[in-house]
Amino acid sequence: MIYDSLVNFGDYLCLHPHFKSVYTFIKENNTAAMAEGKYEVNNQGAFVLISEYNTKEISEGFIECHRKYIDIQILLEGRERIGICNILECKEYPYDPDKDLQKLAGEVSFIKMVPKHFVIFFPRDGHMTQIKCGDFPQKVRKVVFKVPILSLTS
Repeated sequence: MIYDSLVNFGDYLCLHPHFKSVYTFIKENNTAAMAEGKYEVNNQGAFVLISEYNTKEISEGFIECHRKYIDIQILLEGRERIGICNILECKEYPYDPDKDLQKLAGEVSFIKMVPKHFVIFFPRDGHMTQIKCGDFPQKVRKVVFKVPILSLTS
């Protein structure tokens, strides 16, 4: 997992061939003004999801990880806490290949996501998103880039 300020995203382009496409997409598009939905980032399987939601209680969340995609999450509006853990320290539930989703059970540590920051989750990184900061839920607008893992070997 990587958590950093968005101004430093260029420092991580060497980690994966598609991170350059993500960087270009961020520079060339006003994601804050884009409608919610799914957009293609490149013609090699990377895409972005733009969504809005209200944060929730920890009891309403769950830990998850992915096998096919690396997540790059950027908060545009609001604040949320994200629980993080290593999947080796969790109980694993069955993997759903259609959703590229595996739920986990375990303990998490929390980071606070604020606008102009990003987090990168690799397959071994369990994460519980959408958790409220403070006493009240708040509206969040987020961009999640999905970068295919398979391209690392191609």
